[in-house]
Amino acid sequence: MSYCINPNCRHPENPLDISFCQSCGSQLLIEGRYWVQKPLGKGGFGVTYEVKEGEITKVLKLLTYNDVTGVRLFQQEAHVLMKLRHPGLPVVEPNGYFTFTPKNSQSPLHCLVMEKIAGMNLQEWIKHRNHQTIENDLAIDWLEQLGRILHLVHSQNYFHRDIKPQNIMIRPNGQLVLIDFGAVREVTESIERKSGHITRIFSQGYTPPEQTNGNAEPRSDFFALGRNFVYLLTGQEPSYLEQNSPPGKFMWRSLAPQISKQLGDLIDDMMNNSVNVRPQDTLVLLQRITQLKAPSKHPQKANFPLAPKKFLIAGGVAGVAVAIAIAVAAFVPKFIPQTAPEKLLTYENSQHGFKIKYPDRWQAQELENTVISDVVKLQPPKKSDVDINSGDVVVTVEDFKAKPMSMEEFTEASHKQIKSSIENVEILEDGSAMLANTKAHKIVFMAKDEENNVKTMQVWTVKNNRAYIITYKAKQESFLDNLSSAEKIISSLEIN
Repeated sequence: MSYCINPNCRHPENPLDISFCQSCGSQLLIEGRYWVQKPLGKGGFGVTYEVKEGEITKVLKLLTYNDVTGVRLFQQEAHVLMKLRHPGLPVVEPNGYFTFTPKNSQSPLHCLVMEKIAGMNLQEWIKHRNHQTIENDLAIDWLEQLGRILHLVHSQNYFHRDIKPQNIMIRPNGQLVLIDFGAVREVTESIERKSGHITRIFSQGYTPPEQTNGNAEPRSDFFALGRNFVYLLTGQEPSYLEQNSPPGKFMWRSLAPQISKQLGDLIDDMMNNSVNVRPQDTLVLLQRITQLKAPSKHPQKANFPLAPKKFLIAGGVAGVAVAIAIAVAAFVPKFIPQTAPEKLLTYENSQHGFKIKYPDRWQAQELENTVISDVVKLQPPKKSDVDINSGDVVVTVEDFKAKPMSMEEFTEASHKQIKSSIENVEILEDGSAMLANTKAHKIVFMAKDEENNVKTMQVWTVKNNRAYIITYKAKQESFLDNLSSAEKIISSLEIN
């Protein structure tokens, strides 16, 4: 069966072997590429369909009316997803956005075709588990995944504004995917707005107070993200917890005894009504998540008094009042062990005009590769003698004095070199970044190296007729082991 997407078609179902709708006469092969299979659901701005391009199943989002705001948000979603590349974002090809005009219609339909994410959203996932909550370690892993997705989105001057369990998918391999970017807008458009005409996106229990007042900003995403983890860790909707908390308070931690105090504190900071108490940006958020992963000699579990609570039975049938009387004689330590700050060393190269910091447990090896201009390799401590690729960071400097190149020209040349010289390369992330307080470009890709899948992250910038390239490379399974240290090394680069 093929399906007609004309909103006014009375009988949209059609047999497979025809090109035009039997009911309204509209074309069934959309954009000469997509056969619409069936509707998947309706949202605030339109309808989603399952479509086939050859043998590949994708999703078509269709805007059902031409409201100016709706069109702008729809086009914005297309722009964001075409621009960003990350396994935590649905893939939209450069030609994924287009318009389609049904027969006898004067108004074009705005269409966006994207990757269909295999899996379910987190609301469906929790219900599938009969509202069984997640554990501390999984919460940290998921928080880091979503933090890295937001780091990419925020670095492009966008924020999401509607993070909720229905908008987070989980792939079969455990990768989380943030979807429904119809609510995103550029940071500067919101913060530096000239008028009071602000489109407000609201999801009860997840939307921060400043957003309900039309003053959303990047840290508004942190509030919503924190509320998502309250839902995942307690099994309760945040709106329900709000209604059953004392005025001015949000009581949830007694319902999540499985988490550490440090994780609970971070989530509370993310959900603070004051944006200035929340993490300053995604980099600070990721640093705090990294601290949660650090082993502690004295791990602490959250220690909160349990009060009588009403719990929702799955399906929302009724509330059950559970009174728990506990006599506790507890010792609360005044001192919580802190991880000692990492000591940093500085490598400086006056010939190439830069310096960079690295952890003192790493080793710096100067290189003399005149062919590809590698300058220094920073190596993490090896876990064993056979651990030959645990994630080195290499600084490369290319001199343009003979033939100057712009940042755009070097980026284009680098893309061509990666795609032509590396067999079966898979681009995972590709977009602008910052390096040494200068506009830069970042790319993450996967390729096969003999028998191993190797993941590579490169960040480069052009300054003073030189290209500065920093490469972090490791086997896929160990890529995350030293990623946090590598990112700190990269962010420490100073160019003279």
